[in-house]
This record gives sequence, structure tokens and C-alpha cells, in this order.
Amino acid sequence: MKYLISIVLTGLFATQMLAQDNILDLRQNYGEGSSVTITGIVINGDEMGSSVRYIQDETGGVAIYPGADWSDFGTAPLRGDEITVSGVVTEYNGLLEVGPDLTSVSVNSSGNALPDPQIVGPTDLNESLEGEIVQLNSAIFSNGGENFEGNSTYAFTSNGESGIIYLRTGSVLEGELIPVGSVQLTGILSQFSFTGVGGYQVLPRDQDDLFSASPINIASTIVQDDITTTSFSLSWITDTDGITRVEYGLSPDNLSESVESTDLTTAHEIALDGLEPGTIYYAKAISSNEDGSAESGVSAYATESLSSGEITVYFNGSVDHTMSSGEYAISLGDAMNDSLAAVINRADHTLEMAIYNINDQTMINAVNDAYDRGVEVRYIAEGSNLNAGVDQFDPNIPVLFRENSTGSGMHNKFIIVDADYTDKATLVTGATNLTTGQLIEDYNNAIIFQDESLAKGYRVEFNEMWGGDESNPNLANSVFGEEKLINTPEKYIIGGNEVEVYFSPTDNATGAIQRAIESTDDNLYFATLAFTRDELGQAVIDVNNNFFSTAVGMIEMESATGSEFSVLQDAGVAVYSHEGISPILHHKYCIVDICHESNDPIVVTGSHNWSSSAENVNDENTVVVHSERIANLYFQEFAARLNDLGVDILNIDNSILDCVVGVNELDTELNLTVFPNPANNMLNIRTDKVGGDVKIFDLLGNVVWQGQMNSKQTSVDISALSAGVYAVEMTNNGQRLTSKVIVQ
Repeated sequence: MKYLISIVLTGLFATQMLAQDNILDLRQNYGEGSSVTITGIVINGDEMGSSVRYIQDETGGVAIYPGADWSDFGTAPLRGDEITVSGVVTEYNGLLEVGPDLTSVSVNSSGNALPDPQIVGPTDLNESLEGEIVQLNSAIFSNGGENFEGNSTYAFTSNGESGIIYLRTGSVLEGELIPVGSVQLTGILSQFSFTGVGGYQVLPRDQDDLFSASPINIASTIVQDDITTTSFSLSWITDTDGITRVEYGLSPDNLSESVESTDLTTAHEIALDGLEPGTIYYAKAISSNEDGSAESGVSAYATESLSSGEITVYFNGSVDHTMSSGEYAISLGDAMNDSLAAVINRADHTLEMAIYNINDQTMINAVNDAYDRGVEVRYIAEGSNLNAGVDQFDPNIPVLFRENSTGSGMHNKFIIVDADYTDKATLVTGATNLTTGQLIEDYNNAIIFQDESLAKGYRVEFNEMWGGDESNPNLANSVFGEEKLINTPEKYIIGGNEVEVYFSPTDNATGAIQRAIESTDDNLYFATLAFTRDELGQAVIDVNNNFFSTAVGMIEMESATGSEFSVLQDAGVAVYSHEGISPILHHKYCIVDICHESNDPIVVTGSHNWSSSAENVNDENTVVVHSERIANLYFQEFAARLNDLGVDILNIDNSILDCVVGVNELDTELNLTVFPNPANNMLNIRTDKVGGDVKIFDLLGNVVWQGQMNSKQTSVDISALSAGVYAVEMTNNGQRLTSKVIVQ
């Protein structure tokens, strides 16, 4: 009776209530705000993690959205139900829907056969198929071997064409393995576009929508390991025994080399030897037996370079040197622009920049000076920004403004210098834009790598957006956002440190950030401009709920729509608001386990805010640096930002006391004393226990002296050391103490 009354009242008061001939009639003739009644077969249930249902008839499909849930209409519709729905037509980011203003929903019958899928290619995905079941054959996922995560997009290719799928949070596919080899991909065509143009994405419903008929399948990710300057290994697992084969080459289109083992196994590992240092190779894994064959997509892998591997970190805000573990973090204050311009000034051959915004005159002059001395300059800019500095470039410098089907969103901040030159190749990234306000005022970080492999990897990303490797952009081939491929290496070895790189929105950077957070053993610290991703919020909460670990963070945009601030605070996380405090906290970093190399200390930084726009729309870059040294440098900045808020990190988490300089009087058996301090030619080191190992570090983390405490006091000749600040570190039976000493 409730539904009958609803229909009658709607008929009396609606400005336009007509029964459509079919769904195609609705799509073609009834716009937003129209009141409609439509009938179709439900083609999904709640397995996609949403209350949205898609219905389809013989002419087309459309989304039905009841709001939060179906409680006003009894039970939620199931797959195979034929339903009749009355409501108002709306559009949500390009997707045509009936709802959330629904006036009636009735189930006419159940258990109906679903419509046959339309067999198409990625380039066929358009408005005419929206809301319908589609099938794409020979689909290969770029992230094959990883696990699906909610609220994320995943790129695939099908017969040489590119597309994406999207998984909502709560999907039954969350946590499942992303297929590695070729599959028959089925799903519902949906759309997500801020402009209403493009942004088509396939929504698989469950594992049956990812079908492989092969008798042998690759059942894991392809893992790169044992990386050297001339070799690396690839390993994977199959569900049945097969041989092990890798085809590789210098181009994804020319895998002319191969290596093979004919032993039948499910655990495959093979080494590629005789490679060139600092080079990107493309490879695919193949396993086969007498019943069939399985192969991965083509992925990019880097060898270690012969570059110095030096990693430099700069901050423009104050740092807290009492939190140092032997090297002082560098605060440039208002000299950040000078220091980054100095990197550009060292360019002799090529300069590639992908920058969200620029207006700082020092940076503008550096770009023009590079061009004037014969450097090939290429520049990618965000299409919707003022970018006042670009107007001051030499008019002969080619500039590409990012515009694509989902609108603007080139949020990168990276600079590549002389990528092809081992001793000069440099990559600059971090949080800072090249505006005066960002370089000098707002809190930001910049991280600089002198590494040929990494510079080349970033250049692959640059060239994809640029449309090629020529001096001028090729607009016909230029791609941004979700249209990009996963075609850059993920793992590098730089100065002995593992470094991971992810480019949004295709590489699942949010998943990488989540994995870093979840790896926490002792302490997690984060400082972010925006934090709206639920899965990252839950990961932080899980760390904090672990008896052995602590999470502490700062968020600038506390009150932004969807902010995780109150969620974290309510869960007991020590999270602090930086909103309304000048200058802006513009960072996007987290620090994992600053103490002890065995805990795998990590810093995550780059341009990627912890938001859905960064994950699903914008062009972003993220670096994950596995280094105790880099983790401590960022921690010194983090502690200073907390100090600004009147918070002492040691009052929240004193687990770091044994790994920072300047904390000498601990409740420990060691007791480390160094004197005189300041020292000139000789330094005395005294302890209460014999047998400890002692090292003296300079501010770059280099060991300048090491020895053993064979007695309770030893004297060290430091006459050869340059004047400056050094750290003395002693370890004994797992305990460690450090102390600062000034050499005059």
C-alpha cells in the first residue's frame, strides 16, 4: 500500500511523469530533473560494494541509485530481478542515474537470465554502452600479481587498446589477486568524469568476471630481485608445473632477447645477465607445458646505475637537530629556490620538467639560462593554472599544457637533468611547486637523487605525457591521467637503497602508501596537506592499535569534505590539525620506523596527496625510499612541525630515544661520554662497559672513524677531520647510544 500511495502522489504532483518506452528512450529524451518510470533486469547485486544497481533491457542500461541503502523499499534488488523504478533523472560525474530521489521500486519477477554481454574493445567504451554488461577479450592488467584494493582504478590492455576498471570499497574482489595473464574481462560500463566527458570504466562484479580458460596460469606478481649494474632476476609462481622463460629487450615492442629453463616447476626464477648499467629493460614472463601457455604483460625493469647514488633532502622550514641520528637535516629557509635553481644550472644537455605551477623568478631565470646555453628544454604544465612563470619563458621553449577528457590535473612536481649522463643524471621531486610562496613560505620538502636509472625512469613517464621523445610535444600521442600505461620501473637500487616509484593514476600509488604504513614495526609519522582516503585512515588506525607501534600525524585540511582527521582522532590516533596556521603544511610524506635498519625504515614522499583525486584523476608521482638515513632526516622536520604546535614528540613516543643524537643520559648500562667537547686534535670516548663498537659519522652519514672499546676509555686522533659537527655512536649487545661532538 505504501508504494501504491507513493505512485499516486507522484502522478498528482510531478511536473513530468511519463512511462518511457525503454531505457534508450530515457537516455535520449529525458534529461536531468525529469521524472521517469523505467523497467529492466538488474545486472548486479551488492557484490560491488555499493547500493547502486544497474538495470538493462534490450535497448540499453542505466544506473539506479537509492541513496545510502534500499531500506525505504524493502530488500535490495538482486541480480536477475526485473524491477520497475520511478524517480528523478540525475547525473553524477558523467554517469546517468535514476535517483537518489526514487518514489517507487517494485520487483516484477526474479531469477531472470541476464542480458548477454556486448563484446567490445576499450575504444568502443562510450555513452551508448553506459550501464550495460560488456566483455573485453584478451585483457591483460598492468598491475597483474598485486592484490585488488577498494576505491581504486586498474589499467588493462585488450588487443593493443587501453582501458581501466574500477573497484569500489567493499567489493568482493578486494584482496583478490589481480590476474597476471590474459583473461576474458566482463563487467558493467560506468563513467566517472568531472567534466562529464570520457572517464569510462568497467566495473567487474566478482571473480567470474575475470575468466581464464588457460590450463596454466601465473598466480603471483612478477618479482624483480638481485638488482646489480649488469643483472637482475625475475621470479613468479604458476598454478601448475611449467617451464620458465623470459623475453626481454630495450623496447616494449621488441623483446628480442630471451632466457629459459626447461625444468618443470611452479616456482619460477631466472636471472638476466650481461645487461648494461643504468638501463631500462622491458620483459615478460612465460610459463608453458604440454597443455598450454601463460604469459604476463610487458613490464619495465631497471638495472643499477654507476651514478653516485647520492640522495639529498631539503626542507624550507625549521628542523629539530636534537632528533638527529648523526646527520643534520638541511633547512634552506628562503634559499630553497636558489638550491633547486642550482640543480637546473648544472644541466648541460637536457632538462625535462613536469610542474603544477611556477612563478618564482629565480626558477624562471634558471630555465631560461639553461635554454640559452644550449640545453634542450621541455616543459609540461597544468592546464588550469595561471602558470605566470611560463609566460616569461623564452618563447622558443616548448610547453605542453595538460588537458584531457577528465579535465586538468597535472599535479606533478619533478625535474629531470641530463638523464643520459651517468655522472650528471639527476631527479628532483617532493612536495613543492615552483612558486615563491611554496618555495619560501609554505612548509615543503624536496628530495634529489643523482642516479641515471631513476632519471631515465621518470623520463619514460615524461615522454608518455609529452607524446614522444622529440623536442616538441606530439599532441596526437600525448596521454595523461587514466589513459597512461604502467610502463616505468617500480624498483631501483640507488646508493645501496631500494627506491620504489609510482605514477598516478595508473600505478596504484595509494596501495603503495598503504603497504608502507602497514609495514610499521615501531613508529609511524605522517604530515599531509589532504587526507581523505579511508583505507589509508584504517591502516593508520591499525598501526596505532598495535600494542608495539605508535602513529602520530598532522593534517592541514582538517575540515575538508571526507577528511580522515576526526576518524583518526576518535580512534585514538595522536593526530594534530594544522588548519588555519600560517604557513600552510603542504607536505605529503610519511615516515616508517626511523630506528634500526632491520626494521626497514621508509619515507614516502612526492606530489601525491592522500586523496581520491590524486589516486584516480591527477598525474602524480610518489617515491618510497627505504633508508634509515632519509627517514631520520624527515623525522627532524616532522619533530619541528610538532614543536610549532606545542607538542613534544618524546611525550608521545619515546621509543626513538636510543637512535637520536644528544640524548646521552638514558636508563641503560652503557653510559657514553665524549670529551673534550668541542675537541681539537684528540677526542676521548668513555663507557662503563668494555667491548662496544664505536663509529664517528660526519653530517652526511659517512663513517670517518671506527674502532672497538677494548677498555673503558679510548682516545681517537681527530686531527685530520674538518671542523664541524660529528656524531659518535657506540653499540654493545644490541644497545646503542649516540652523542654529538663539535670538532674545531
